[in-house]
Amino acid sequence: MTTDRRQGMFDPTTLLTALPALLGFIPERSIILIAFAADDSICATMRHDLVLTPAGAPHRSMPVLLRELGEICVRYAATSVLLVIVDDRYPGDDPRYRRIAAVADRHLAASGGVYAAFFADDLTEGRPWRTIWHPTDDLDRFPPPIVMPAGVDEAGFVRDPHTSATAMREAITSGRRILAKRSEMVAMLSETEHCDNRHHPDPDGVAEQSNSPRPSGELLQFVFDQVLAPSSALDCATVRTLERAITTLEVRDGLLALSVTDHRAAVEELWRQLARRLRGSGRASAATLLAHLHYVGGDGAYAGVALDCALTADPHWTLATLLDRALRAGLHPDVVMWPMVDDSYEVAARLGVQLPAITMRDAG
Repeated sequence: MTTDRRQGMFDPTTLLTALPALLGFIPERSIILIAFAADDSICATMRHDLVLTPAGAPHRSMPVLLRELGEICVRYAATSVLLVIVDDRYPGDDPRYRRIAAVADRHLAASGGVYAAFFADDLTEGRPWRTIWHPTDDLDRFPPPIVMPAGVDEAGFVRDPHTSATAMREAITSGRRILAKRSEMVAMLSETEHCDNRHHPDPDGVAEQSNSPRPSGELLQFVFDQVLAPSSALDCATVRTLERAITTLEVRDGLLALSVTDHRAAVEELWRQLARRLRGSGRASAATLLAHLHYVGGDGAYAGVALDCALTADPHWTLATLLDRALRAGLHPDVVMWPMVDDSYEVAARLGVQLPAITMRDAG
């Protein structure tokens, strides 16, 4: 997404309407930073909870958060930053919000500061937005007066985020729709029954067979076969074998590469099913595999929810901790994810399993 802010062509309504598609969901009680590179393209979009005290002041964690976000903007070589506050606790003209923008401006100084800040109580169709901050040369005033560049609206109404150009592009390229709330993403990983035949007898002793030791290469091939021929129903023996596979670390490592192949959709569904069906380390591993898939695809919101799920299930699951730190630090997938994919192919080859070729990177 590209916009020319310096020539007065920047349209806040278009940007605010596109935000849910950029995030993957409609944010609530959030502070959002949109960082721009020197060519005026968006180089990073970051959302965090807006944490306020009972009196409405920024929680003591907020300056720390803003400092960390400022460091991320520097790593992305951002030259200016827009700030959006989405909150329903106070009116848009409340000075609390302008003070938050002023604090953010100081922490983002290395990236040009806050170019402008906007407020909306909701980013759904028809909700009003307003400009709450724009820096001026009158630095002695706190907060400074709002003086927007010529041709830039100071207020307006959010259009339908589901029909924005950004939403349409995301739907075409990734098949993802905008979720109404982050809680919908959490619900997609809610716990469910372990398997689909738990009340049925096991006359053939399949369950006992699933508990027998199996070589790592065989376990990796078993999971890959499930991906090649996905089933909506998973019996208990299959779920147990899948759990053993994804909690065997070298098998887990060999499975990471599937997230960048033509089987990505089937893999995503399998990881989600296992994250819902398993508990403890099994749930943590499945959710971590799902988080990796989303992270490498640039879906930070989905990755964050999956990592929350993983670390709740097992706070000591090492890969989940690693990915969570990388995501919170704003590390680009190229820095962390793709090296892991390359290693994954090496592990699979060592275990004697030939995985399909990478297609996501070729597609850009």
